[in-house]
Amino acid sequence: MTKKRTFLLTAAIPLLILAAMTIRPEATVVLGKEILLQTKAVDPTDLFRGDYVSINLAVSEIPESMAPDALLNLRKKTLYVSLKPAGKFYEVERVSETKPKEGIYLAGKIRNDVYTPSGTFHVDYSLDKYFVEQGSGKDLQQRSYQAGLIGRVKVFGGYGVLVGLTPS
Repeated sequence: MTKKRTFLLTAAIPLLILAAMTIRPEATVVLGKEILLQTKAVDPTDLFRGDYVSINLAVSEIPESMAPDALLNLRKKTLYVSLKPAGKFYEVERVSETKPKEGIYLAGKIRNDVYTPSGTFHVDYSLDKYFVEQGSGKDLQQRSYQAGLIGRVKVFGGYGVLVGLTPS
């Protein structure tokens, strides 16, 4: 190989990796079904990345009785949380270790480091941060404490993308 081809190949590999990382989120935004989830805001800023609202989804707190197995056996596994409409929001219908063949579901993992009320466990769907325009994070957090927030989430094949937050 010539030096030019080697250089082009070396430069192209990281670019291809970065482009591949955007395929799933973009496909979810374009092809996914939009659902509404109840949320609670937690924290408004990150020193290095700017303003954001850190949220806790209502469907993240799941009763232990819905676990398909002993929780200790599920800690490192992917769980599939099937959702059903309940009024204008979606709520947990069932939890499984196998991917559902139909319906709306989110894939996630149990988080050990999150406090949960007794009798529940926390499933992390990687939907816990929503970045906002600089200077608006604290305002959105205050509104969330007063009236709560509604999370608009696009879901496609178990993958979710938080596309918006609005006061309820």
